[in-house]
Amino acid sequence: MPVNKTYGQQVVIHRADLHNALIEKALELPNVELRVNSHVATVDFESTSVVLVNGTVVRADVIVAADGIKSIIRDQLLGEGASQAIPTGDAAYRIMLTKAEMESDPELKRLVEVPEATRWLGPERHLIAYPVRNHELFNIVLVHPDRHGVEESWTTRGSKQRMVDDYAGWDPIVTKLINLVPDDEVLEWKLCLHPPLKTWIRGSVAMIGDACHPMLPYVAQGAAQAVEDAAALGVLLSDITSKTEIPLALQAYEKSRKERAETVQQSGSTNRITLHFPDGPEQEARDEQFRASLKGGSNPDKWSDRQTQEFLWGWDAEKAAMETWEVLCMALALRLHICQG
Repeated sequence: MPVNKTYGQQVVIHRADLHNALIEKALELPNVELRVNSHVATVDFESTSVVLVNGTVVRADVIVAADGIKSIIRDQLLGEGASQAIPTGDAAYRIMLTKAEMESDPELKRLVEVPEATRWLGPERHLIAYPVRNHELFNIVLVHPDRHGVEESWTTRGSKQRMVDDYAGWDPIVTKLINLVPDDEVLEWKLCLHPPLKTWIRGSVAMIGDACHPMLPYVAQGAAQAVEDAAALGVLLSDITSKTEIPLALQAYEKSRKERAETVQQSGSTNRITLHFPDGPEQEARDEQFRASLKGGSNPDKWSDRQTQEFLWGWDAEKAAMETWEVLCMALALRLHICQG
């Protein structure tokens, strides 16, 4: 899968490495305190404070709920069950192989050494695989029909034998990769679509990332959209001069981000259908489109489609946030002028 570098060099990173990089950078700042084992039990929207499970009360000027797909704060902000997961019918195995495990086989060695993502497609299934951590690890996600009722979690254990059965008869390279997986290192993730939420904000509390727009993996935008959220929030909160402006800044954040993130979120369902066509006329027409895309035509895989890439990668989240902020400030100033006049 060649990468379009019109919008810069795309970065593939191990999730844990991204987390560690963010933590290390934050801790370099003199006003940052990291509290571990500090799970939030409740949030008070009036006083902008949270109560931890140990009873400690933490007060702040702003609360950012980055607590993921099973967000506790989301249910308190919107009401219990505000985000009802809708099963897509798919689940995904997630496996990670080391370079050392792969380099004895020439075909597998090339996969881990070349900076490319590789996609395999078939009826009701697909794989996406790529090197991470400076080519020391090889990440593989194998999407397949959800037949086993696994929960919506990143940590549910899967069965290697079921994974073998799911991809029996596929490309021999896929078989080689699966054979390298230890029996007890298969994780299975139920893939669910989450409808758009009514709002992401309340007072001086805002949600970001999976807490407010969980992404399906079909267009590889989960972490990317969360980073855009953070960029928008960061530039807005850096521009205000008083904490009384925080609620308006959060309105600008939501207004600049919500429609875009939800468009990306819902687009995953469309890509799923295209990738999983059964053998037949639709599959043959899709494959012909793949061939035509190499000569400049549109790509049926939205992740690789030039127009989709422009929408995903050509966006400036900070610029969009500040433009929205300026519009909201002008509207507020006009209202105040009218009231005073």
